[in-house]
Amino acid sequence: MSKIHAEQVQKAQMLVVGLRNNLPLIKSRGISDEQISELEQIANELGKMDKELELLRIEVSQKSKKTNQELQEVRGVMMNLKKIIKQNFDSSRWKDFGVQDKR
Repeated sequence: MSKIHAEQVQKAQMLVVGLRNNLPLIKSRGISDEQISELEQIANELGKMDKELELLRIEVSQKSKKTNQELQEVRGVMMNLKKIIKQNFDSSRWKDFGVQDKR
């Protein structure tokens, strides 16, 4: 959970507890039990959403690493294949094999 989200969830939960403990005193001030419940529900939802977001961040990070590994593998194979073409054919024929390099 990100630090900002965690702090806000914790503050909201503390506020909910404090308001519920003093509900008789604050009812006459315009704060209802429904408002307190709404705050609690929203804070809980924020906590759930932030956990989901963290899992998605981890998944993206793993996919990014795997993609970078695949990219390196593609580059290596391409380099080897291009090397064979370059060693065995004149540079004027490289384009016929899809080699865009020029010398």
